[in-house]
Amino acid sequence: MKLNGTIVNGQVHLDAPTELPDGTRVSLSPQMDFEDDFDYPHPMAPYDREKEAALLRDRIADMQAGIPGLTVDETFAALDAELNRTLEVAEK
Repeated sequence: MKLNGTIVNGQVHLDAPTELPDGTRVSLSPQMDFEDDFDYPHPMAPYDREKEAALLRDRIADMQAGIPGLTVDETFAALDAELNRTLEVAEK
């Protein structure tokens, strides 16, 4: 048996009524197409070995060319900013 539904305010609302008795254990899995929703290298995007290798090669080339990267403080500030944007979007 397969049931479809939507999460509303943290609760599952099924598309059609069901006769499952109280206490029935169920398993849920979200229906998301990560390739359409997230651009690589977003953490939720599917892993792409070729893109990951290309990013790594670019970073190594930058390092060998002496192009300065971010300091630890700048890196954490950028991560904090990204997480705050993500949280703001999720709250809307």
